[in-house]
Amino acid sequence: MENQTIYLRTFKDVDVDFILKLGSDDLYRQTAGFAAIHTAEEAQKILQIYQKHPNDYVICLKATDQPIGFIELNERGIDERSHLADTREVGFILLKEFWGQGYMTMALMLVFDHAFDEMKISEIWAGHYENNRRSAHFLQKMGFEFKYDVQMPFPFIEQANEKYYLLTPSRWQRFRDKLR
Repeated sequence: MENQTIYLRTFKDVDVDFILKLGSDDLYRQTAGFAAIHTAEEAQKILQIYQKHPNDYVICLKATDQPIGFIELNERGIDERSHLADTREVGFILLKEFWGQGYMTMALMLVFDHAFDEMKISEIWAGHYENNRRSAHFLQKMGFEFKYDVQMPFPFIEQANEKYYLLTPSRWQRFRDKLR
C-alpha cells in the first residue's frame, strides 16, 4: 500500500534497529504501551512477533525508505459465535520527530481503505490511555466514535484507564472524504 509520500510494508529482519529505537524511548511505553527494549536480542524477539502478523505494517518514507512508524491491525477474535472474526483493533506508533506532518493520517487512510474495501472488515476499534489526549483528538479526527473506557492492568505499569473508540465503514466513508 502506498501513496506519493509513504508506503506500508510488512516487517523485515532489517527492522530490528527500528524496534530497538522505539523500545528504548520511554515516551512510546508511556503513551502507547510499547515494551521496554534494551538489547538487539530483545528487539529481535519482538520483531519476530510482528513478522508473524500479516496485517502489521511498517510506515516508510518513499524518498528514503526510512521506517518512521508502524500500524497493527489485530484480530479481536476468531470464534464465529463471538461475531468478532470480521472486526479488528488498530494500534499505531509514529516516531516523535515525524509527529504533526500528516504521515499517520496518510498511513491509516491506506490501512482503513484496505480493511473496509478489500478485507470486508465490519468495524475497527482503537484505544488509548486516558492521559494521551493527542491520540484521543487524532482518533476523533479519523472518524472514530468514543464508546467506553476500562481499567486495565498491564505487566509493565500498575494500571491504566483506557478509552475505546469505534470506526464503522459508513463512518469511515464520511470522514475519509473530509480528510482528502
